[in-house]
Amino acid sequence: LTFTINYLLSLKLITLASKDLIYYQPITYNYNLNILLLYINP
Repeated sequence: LTFTINYLLSLKLITLASKDLIYYQPITYNYNLNILLLYINP
């Protein structure tokens, strides 16, 4: 069980900026992405 949890956490860290983050934290991700886009292209 511990191995499985560590494995899932490792996958989570690897795909931190991938679809997992978008799926699990859509509001926070979109909010930060909009701020980033506005900062780059005001």
